[in-house]
Amino acid sequence: MTIINEIDAASACRYLHETGRVTAGTKVAVRELAGGVSNIVLLVEPEGETPFVIKQCRERLRVAMDWRARLDRIWFETAALDLLGSILDQGTVPRILFIDRPNYLFAMTRAPEDALTWKTQLLAGRVDLSLAERLGEILAVIHTRAQGHPLLAGLLSDATVFDELRIDPYYRTIARAHPAIQGCIDDLIAAMDRSDRTLVLGDYSPKNILVHRLGLVVLDFECAHAGDRAFDLGFFLSHLMLKAIRARESPESQGQWPQLLGAAAAFWSGYQRGNPRIGEELSPRVARHTAACVLARVDGKSPVEYLDARGQEVARRFALRMFAHEPTGWDEMAETLRKQLIGV
Repeated sequence: MTIINEIDAASACRYLHETGRVTAGTKVAVRELAGGVSNIVLLVEPEGETPFVIKQCRERLRVAMDWRARLDRIWFETAALDLLGSILDQGTVPRILFIDRPNYLFAMTRAPEDALTWKTQLLAGRVDLSLAERLGEILAVIHTRAQGHPLLAGLLSDATVFDELRIDPYYRTIARAHPAIQGCIDDLIAAMDRSDRTLVLGDYSPKNILVHRLGLVVLDFECAHAGDRAFDLGFFLSHLMLKAIRARESPESQGQWPQLLGAAAAFWSGYQRGNPRIGEELSPRVARHTAACVLARVDGKSPVEYLDARGQEVARRFALRMFAHEPTGWDEMAETLRKQLIGV
């Protein structure tokens, strides 16, 4: 797989004019949007026309370790956008505007101008419990309504990209770094193949939630596949736990960590309310995935940028403790972290 025309902020205007996506002669402002490591994302603002966003794959991800993934993962994202657009309220996910298959590229509607990532708000100390609960409800809707969709038996039945972007760089990498938990990680990976299948987003996290005055927009679905819902839950909850650890270890934000754990509890409550038929066995699996994802964001291929060495050690110690003494469920896990952070 090779991209014919790899574009960036400097060359996008010429590409848009040559392909007729923007009328010849129209002035176009283009700038790269920050935050991604696996693609280039460009905001396109044609003069006198509605702005939109272009997303194009990159084979090598922009992280310190060598980490590569197949280019056609972008079609998993467009398939997921089609599916999500049919089951969620309008505006919850972007709408696809055009697709350029030879260049592994697509364009989509942009979020409102006042949109900020929820990650930015959380790191600034603005913790909205009602939003956390709403995000749990949205994920429950996705997991419930997507079951049985034809795309899950088609393109999205392929979990290769999920393996390349999550299982190997996260789970297998931490197993190599911590051989004592190899068996636990192997069991966790195997359990995902035995679960009831539904649409798993694989990247449902605060950095991919854009919050604006009228609501929110959920982004980034290249890891989407038919899989185990427990991963999505653990992945999301791990981000709130990591931010709680950061807040506890940061002198200027120590008072905010209980709110972040409260946001995690609100998210879990929202998910349970939106998906009341979940089995009792889900909570322990969610706890194990949460622990694995916490550890992966310290010792995996894509560590979070906001933890210093002390914060990393707190997260590492917590996650390894969870593997040594597996919690019975999410509530016990959250209580363990709370006690660790207050020094009990």
